Amino acid sequence: MTFAEDAERELMQLMVKNRHGAFSKIEKSSKGANIVIKVLDRLGEPTNPKQLADTLNLSTARIAAVLGNLEKRGLISRTMDPDDRRRINVSLTECGKKVAKAEKQEMRNKIIRVFELMGEEDTNKYLELTTKFVNYSQKLSTEGEGDQ
Repeated sequence: MTFAEDAERELMQLMVKNRHGAFSKIEKSSKGANIVIKVLDRLGEPTNPKQLADTLNLSTARIAAVLGNLEKRGLISRTMDPDDRRRINVSLTECGKKVAKAEKQEMRNKIIRVFELMGEEDTNKYLELTTKFVNYSQKLSTEGEGDQ
């Protein structure tokens, strides 16, 4: 087995071992309602369900279900587009904005705490290596697009 295969297996084992800790919180925040709230917050302006589905690589049926749940909870509003009555705009309510802000702050606090526990030297190494990892991943992705 190569060093890269060993590293992948070790990373997966760490993620499984810690599935109820930090990794699970990050994973949960990238699914369903939480990710829709984050995307709407990041956009800062109304968008339509199709754009959300495309952005999140989810089916329009899944987005419709999530939006229905969020609307029932008072976190989003769906309104008719004034320029095109066939289109629906989705935006965060004030309550939704508060939830987005609180989740963002909670995640930020946890990450800061982990970095404090790691110490400055290890944190800097981690960030340096993560940057390399992302850069190589982007390079591979770009190369793969050229093959199509």
